[in-house]
Amino acid sequence: MSRSRLACGVVSKMFNKSPLTANLTVAGRCLPATAVSTMKIQTPMIASRSFATKGDSEIVKFLAEEIATERSNQKSMPNLAGWTSKLDGAEVTLSRAGACAGENVVVTLNVNHTVDSAEPDDGQGEAPEMLSRPNFEVDIVKSSGKTLSFTCSYLHPDEQGEEGNEDVFAIDEVTMFDGDKTGDHNYAVAGDILDGYLYDLFMSMLEERGVDNNFADKLADWCTAHEHGQYINLLQEIEKFAKM
Repeated sequence: MSRSRLACGVVSKMFNKSPLTANLTVAGRCLPATAVSTMKIQTPMIASRSFATKGDSEIVKFLAEEIATERSNQKSMPNLAGWTSKLDGAEVTLSRAGACAGENVVVTLNVNHTVDSAEPDDGQGEAPEMLSRPNFEVDIVKSSGKTLSFTCSYLHPDEQGEEGNEDVFAIDEVTMFDGDKTGDHNYAVAGDILDGYLYDLFMSMLEERGVDNNFADKLADWCTAHEHGQYINLLQEIEKFAKM
């Protein structure tokens, strides 16, 4: 006979006794059987997780698998030799010494909404790799605070190699200012209307300060890893939020 069934038999015999003679021992005291009918049997509380809505529950269930998958595909951050990085969420600041004493080169960018196909998608076979290629600003800052600033963007894969163009990125805008760049009162010229020779000189100026095609390629890989990390972090925060 099982332990549970034996216990039930003992209890049933106790209840079959005369109300005047049957006793039930509780916490070391003998109680008359007439008191048993008034006792309440307490059952242990079973903890259960509740969600604000059914949709919240489904989001948590989905994110558990999604986060695990994204983590398995996560790549380590590549090294940008010679550059010091400062991260503030999606915002990134890279800096290094310039071409002369007292000069600094500062690259700023934001990885939000920057993921696109690394190569043109012809619709056949596997989808091309996704890369983060954000627009970025390069500031060449002199010790006096005078700054020559270039706004740059990655060329689309279809544009690279056209008419002998081997550049990975292009200069979209050039401006100059003193101290911090504030407002739109500083004059800026679009890169596509610059004299062609001057444009090439500006590209050489950037290359001499470490901002060249090689840097741009490594920066895209670096931003891709950082953006992916930010995406995973967002999923984790949403999961925590849905559990509240």
